Amino acid sequence: MSDVRVGEIAVGMSADVERGDGGDLAAELDRMERLGVDIVEIPLLGLDVMTRARLLAGPMGRLVEACSGRPFALSVHAAIGLNFFNAPEHLPLHFDVLRASLDVAARIGARHVVMHTGFCPGDAADIEDRYARQREWFARAAVEAAARDCVICVENVFPFGTGVHTASPARLAAEIAAIDDPHLRATHDVSHGYLHAGACGGDAFAEALALSAVAAHVHLHDSFGVPGETFWAYTEAEKMHFGLGDLHLPLGWGDIPFDRLMGEARYPQGCVFMIELPNRFVGEAAQTLAQARRLARIARER
Repeated sequence: MSDVRVGEIAVGMSADVERGDGGDLAAELDRMERLGVDIVEIPLLGLDVMTRARLLAGPMGRLVEACSGRPFALSVHAAIGLNFFNAPEHLPLHFDVLRASLDVAARIGARHVVMHTGFCPGDAADIEDRYARQREWFARAAVEAAARDCVICVENVFPFGTGVHTASPARLAAEIAAIDDPHLRATHDVSHGYLHAGACGGDAFAEALALSAVAAHVHLHDSFGVPGETFWAYTEAEKMHFGLGDLHLPLGWGDIPFDRLMGEARYPQGCVFMIELPNRFVGEAAQTLAQARRLARIARER
């Protein structure tokens, strides 16, 4: 299995699988080989590899087999339901699921494990307590990541519906800096940051620059930064027509100023640039990969 050396510009794409048993994963990774990506993100959130934080031998064996011998590096995206803003009694289980995800990463030779930052009701009276608990659990998780030679990359998100609180990109950057552990970094999802600003206000560009400084991983996909709850639309295509929500569009189909951002961002050396493109846009994959490589070069040459 390939690896990404520090200082290289690694540009890749997330795998899109529909079968929980991973039966379509090998074909998807074959497609990634043909595209010529440097790294592929494996979506654990769509694979039946564990039950209540216990890895399953059969599914794990098939995952290892599908990933072995590939010419690209790997990362993994852990469950979106991982949430250290959750009620305290649930947090040990969330930690166990994250630790099991780190075990999966170690088994397939993936260095980065992506997870989302916490979210909770916006009217919760104990939001700062939830941030404190999240910092404690993240610090523990960083120790587990170090033991497996992995880096947990915490991704900025946007409110999943009205009345939801989650960290802005700048707040997430401050939380990660406060923990100050090289095995806990950020995933800067550029579009998610614009959606957060669209939902909550703030300067999307300044927020993006703040998070870039602590990022080891970047998610690239386009949108218009307009919350999906602005008004109702029926199909995914209709949402595109109106420019609503987390569209995961090919680069250039939305209005995010990627060139300006990459020209001013402070991404550390070794940061990975990962395209998140659903299979409905498979016909745009090669062009989007070329665009992502161009943007990554701008970020490196600034």
